[in-house]
Amino acid sequence: MRSILPLALIMGALAGLLVGGFMNVFNVPVMEWAIELEGAAAAAEAPAGEAEEEATGFLSTLETLGAQRIGLVLGLAVLGVVYGAIFTGLFHLVRRAFPGWNIWAWALIGGVLCFWSVSLFTQLKYPLNPPGIGEDGSLLARQGFQFLFILLSVVAVIAVTLVLRFTHEAGRESSQRFLAYAGTAAAYVVVAVALFAAIPGNPDPIPEWVPEGLIIMFRTFSILGHLLLWMIIALGVSSYTRYQERGLRATASPAAGQEMASASRQ
Repeated sequence: MRSILPLALIMGALAGLLVGGFMNVFNVPVMEWAIELEGAAAAAEAPAGEAEEEATGFLSTLETLGAQRIGLVLGLAVLGVVYGAIFTGLFHLVRRAFPGWNIWAWALIGGVLCFWSVSLFTQLKYPLNPPGIGEDGSLLARQGFQFLFILLSVVAVIAVTLVLRFTHEAGRESSQRFLAYAGTAAAYVVVAVALFAAIPGNPDPIPEWVPEGLIIMFRTFSILGHLLLWMIIALGVSSYTRYQERGLRATASPAAGQEMASASRQ
């Protein structure tokens, strides 16, 4: 099988465009709601003479957010390209760990592992919040710890796939292989729990003016967007690869038939 990297990068960009549309429809209104609430809270706390200036400032923020809808789509397209590269690496690791399976299984497992290690596990540690939540002073530290968490999470999943590959290549009996798989899963759980506990989380509290329903909606739509992104990449790569393979077989079959007919005439 040839490298799927170019195809995965293209699928990642397309997936980012599609998910960008999804986020514009579902999550941007939630972000606008959060900005309106932040503006109302700031205006209520400001002195009477500054209330009008606060309201004008937040109206301009809403206009900027509206203009950034296209930027959100383009940003997700770039993120999709990055995700396509990550998917390519884990796909090939899964393919070597389970060589007897088909491309649909490899792609699905690779997509699920990517979604877990990069998106879902990270959101459990660093829940996403809408605009206006979080202190500017802690932004750099939060982003640094979050990047470190994602990196170590992906490394842990890569280690699992490598152990599974070596277990399969060792040619052990079914009972020994089952114990090796169970031991690998238990070791990963221990590492994941240690990683979750060791790296500092988000220190910024949720302001009182933010309704719980807004937070739930924003985080739900965000994680659904990540799931769609990974699954579009995985299913898109596997579908197009299978389509190409069928086309090559269909092209090769008539040529093989002509060669056999020519040999029989001779």
